[in-house]
Amino acid sequence: MTKKQSQNVWVYSPPTPKFTAFEKESILTKVKTTIKALPKLSQRVSRVDMRGHRIYLYELVEQIYSEGAIFTRPLIDDKYLEYPYARITLLDKQGDNCTLDWQRHNDQWVTLFPGTLIELINFIEEDNCWF
Repeated sequence: MTKKQSQNVWVYSPPTPKFTAFEKESILTKVKTTIKALPKLSQRVSRVDMRGHRIYLYELVEQIYSEGAIFTRPLIDDKYLEYPYARITLLDKQGDNCTLDWQRHNDQWVTLFPGTLIELINFIEEDNCWF
């Protein structure tokens, strides 16, 4: 348990799992094959990336812009921007305990749903409200 200095509140933060390169590759393969089998996600998700104990799903969004517009991120093929679609936080190495996160407009992540890795991917596929 750690103590936040500014508010003097004790917050439980479980240790994050450390993954080897082989474990990361096997988890990413599992996620990519599951996404390819689902019709909505196979069309929306353009890239899957794993950093630390989090899996990021990205989508390409076409940008309509006026002449002389300045973008903070580089354009892909002069018309697409890559945005985070969802984030899955792994709390164990097996993928049995995870949380699904959604990014707000102000770049803050909000936890939506706990579950297993496959349950969360299926939740993204079926949910129409958040994704």
